[in-house]
Amino acid sequence: MDVSWDASEVDALIVHLAAAGPRADELCSIVARKVGFDTVAGAQDLVPVDTGHLKSTIGSPDFDDDGKGFEAGPTASYGADVEYGTDPHEIRAVNAKALHWVDAEGNDIFRKRVWHPGTSPQPYMRPAFDKATAPLPEILAQVGQKALE
Repeated sequence: MDVSWDASEVDALIVHLAAAGPRADELCSIVARKVGFDTVAGAQDLVPVDTGHLKSTIGSPDFDDDGKGFEAGPTASYGADVEYGTDPHEIRAVNAKALHWVDAEGNDIFRKRVWHPGTSPQPYMRPAFDKATAPLPEILAQVGQKALE
C-alpha cells in the first residue's frame, strides 16, 4: 500500500497559525473590554437602589495590563454585603452614646446595642457577569475563525 502526504496544506496551516496569534490576542482584548463594560452596565441595572450610593460606585472596569482580564464592582464598603447577604450580628453604638430610631408608632427608641437579624443576598454583580459572558463560547469561536483568516 502506498501512502502519500501533501505537506503544502500543512505548511499553509502553519503560516495561518503563526499569524493568528497576534490577531487572536487583539480580538480577545476587544471581547474582554466588551464583557467588562457589559458587566458594569448590567450590575448598575440590577443593583437594588435605596439612596443610589451603591449604584454610583459601580464604575468602569479596571482592565489587566494585557487587556484580557478585568475587575469590576462597587467601591462602597457594603457592596459585598448586598451581593452576598449578611449573617445575624450585633450592632453597637460607636460614635454616640446610643443607637436611635423611631418605631412604627412614632416613639423614639435608644439602645446601646441591638441584634440585627442579617440580610438576604441581593446579587447584582454575579448575574451581570453571567449574562455578559453567556455568549462567550460563540464569540470565541468567531474569534478563532477570524484569527485564522
